[in-house]
Amino acid sequence: MIAATNIERRHLTEQRRNIYIACEDLNFFWDEDQVSEVIAMWNMGLPVEYIASNFGREVDETAILIFDLARKGKIKLCRGGIWG
Repeated sequence: MIAATNIERRHLTEQRRNIYIACEDLNFFWDEDQVSEVIAMWNMGLPVEYIASNFGREVDETAILIFDLARKGKIKLCRGGIWG
């Protein structure tokens, strides 16, 4: 094993061998206009499955966006959480 450089020792606090990237097959990029539309649809009480299909997106991608918007206080989750 090669000795780590000063930069590596300073910035790499954990050594990893095998990296697992969760949800790497999903797309979490959204256009600002789409986000505004998702907020409007959510506030109308439309289910996450319907919102996802409207954008041709995976339900998981849309659910993560809704979760993010709720964390940032841009929407409120309904009583049943994200799934209604």
